Amino acid sequence: MYRANRQRGVGLIEVLVALVVMAVGVLGYAGMQLMALRGAEAAGYRAQATLVAVDALERILLNADARATYFNMALWPTTTQAPGGTYPTACSSAACTSAALAAADLTELAWVAANSLPGGLIAAKNDCTGIPSPSCVVLSWDEMTPTLCLDGDAINTTGSCVVMEAMRL
Repeated sequence: MYRANRQRGVGLIEVLVALVVMAVGVLGYAGMQLMALRGAEAAGYRAQATLVAVDALERILLNADARATYFNMALWPTTTQAPGGTYPTACSSAACTSAALAAADLTELAWVAANSLPGGLIAAKNDCTGIPSPSCVVLSWDEMTPTLCLDGDAINTTGSCVVMEAMRL
């Protein structure tokens, strides 16, 4: 017997199911792209923080007479500066003492951190982890502070921080 009522083509339900499956796939792809962009942004901030930390380390090594000034956390800014403004130029055009150069370096490095990272702060500290340990340079951004990056006798690895060993004193 021949059925006159045989279906030809695709029904509306099948088309709707296919569209839902495709929409879920597109949303998943968009979510993966967003995560990749966030990861790339975080990697860029870490790379920039590493460059600033290396700059700080080089300044500390070059001005050995004033190392105590660099590693005194009380002398570093504790609140982020507003980005922009002119680059500090103390000691750029005239001879300075070691102490004046160290003070100028602290100001310049704080300016660079604030202009390179969102909410960027920098500090250097002796004995970073509270047990006999090396000195370090700490950069933080995104609501973190260098003090929060050095979590007691450990280094906070979950926040927006870069902690770089400076030297063993």
